Amino acid sequence: MANVRQISVFMDNKPNQLSGVMQIIKDSGINVRALSLADTKDFGILRIIVNDTDKTVESLKNAGYAVAVTEILAISIPDSPGQLSRVLEILGSDNVNLEYLYAFTGASDKAVSFVIRVDDNEAAAASLTKGGIIQLTENDIAEM
Repeated sequence: MANVRQISVFMDNKPNQLSGVMQIIKDSGINVRALSLADTKDFGILRIIVNDTDKTVESLKNAGYAVAVTEILAISIPDSPGQLSRVLEILGSDNVNLEYLYAFTGASDKAVSFVIRVDDNEAAAASLTKGGIIQLTENDIAEM
């Protein structure tokens, strides 16, 4: 199974919060590979995949941010109609619940990469492998 570590940063929903986090990441020499930002009225959750998870977590914690690390799956599929639907059908047929997903730029213009958060990484990885879906490792993403 090729789990990838995703960093979640919790921050107030106020001006310049994202800018502050990105400045810390920049100053630490980290490259962001994937990013998703969700918000409510009072706070936001920044989800990021980076080229150096440990260094990023340390830098953000040292700056006082609440940070969590979650294991997710990352996949690469052909950039053609119906491919994401195929992935979702594979997961659904094995009763794997999809909690969220977001796309990110991969190493090829012929493929699309997705972060997938599911209720059971092992079951999802087995389903994806059986379905011929390419799973990315943390190292694959770091080298993009």
